[in-house]
Amino acid sequence: MTRRGFTLIELVVSLSVVGILITAIGSSIVVATRSLPTSGGLAETQASTGRALMLVGEDIRLATTATILSGRRLDLTLSDRTDDAASEAVSYSWSGTSGDPLVRSFNGVDNELVSTISDFDVSSTARASFDADGRTTNPADRIVIEITTLGVEPVSVTGEFRLLNTRVP
Repeated sequence: MTRRGFTLIELVVSLSVVGILITAIGSSIVVATRSLPTSGGLAETQASTGRALMLVGEDIRLATTATILSGRRLDLTLSDRTDDAASEAVSYSWSGTSGDPLVRSFNGVDNELVSTISDFDVSSTARASFDADGRTTNPADRIVIEITTLGVEPVSVTGEFRLLNTRVP
């Protein structure tokens, strides 16, 4: 007797094995997809907040004047960067409402740095310094910036930057 096909039991067993394999492969794809970073995730929030703090620090170091308004706004004047023979006006501001963005304004053009923050604080601090005669002075020559983001895992960054070209009024 020659066999020309599969028995019903053989078909059921082979289909069961294929079903188990497909389920395992599908599950591994779902797990791998969930492990990818999502837009607006923690890593992206940390990166954008860090970039914003670095940009603020760069502008503070190059500022010729610095004015802190209500702890939520920092106005800076920088030497000419655009080759138009005029000083540049830069400001960093937050409305004070949780969830609003941190905005950088460069010569009146606004740019959103961090989309949703829960706190932005600007303050000046003095560090003791000594002159050649050994006298101690406490000039307000540093600005402290604190940015806290909003989200499931809030990100908080703080930076202290020295004013190299001016003093805080």
